[in-house]
Amino acid sequence: MDPGFGTAYLARIVGEKKAREMWYLCRRYSASEAERMGLVNKVVSHEELDAEVERWCSEIMEKSPTAISIAKKSFNLDSENIRAISSMGMQALSLYYDTDESREGVAAFNEKRKPDFRKFTK
Repeated sequence: MDPGFGTAYLARIVGEKKAREMWYLCRRYSASEAERMGLVNKVVSHEELDAEVERWCSEIMEKSPTAISIAKKSFNLDSENIRAISSMGMQALSLYYDTDESREGVAAFNEKRKPDFRKFTK
């Protein structure tokens, strides 16, 4: 469960319909599906991962540090407006953790069974 920032940010990346599908259904997606949705920039094999990271880092390091810093701050500032949602969500999440519904989810996970959330439907 996400208390706010992740849901809003994911909707920006993949669109609200797909984000809702992902949060509501909790399905697993392949690497190629994640790439098509824009969740990852590139898919490489496990063996190629370190080399690919090194290539990306080397390419970024060739750029102006000031320009990269300004771009990074600009991207981060654009996302700040959804951080307040996360703050409110964290408070709600702490209240949720004290519920029988939450305890059922934890117990089901620990017991490797499907949780029975239907008894908590309001």
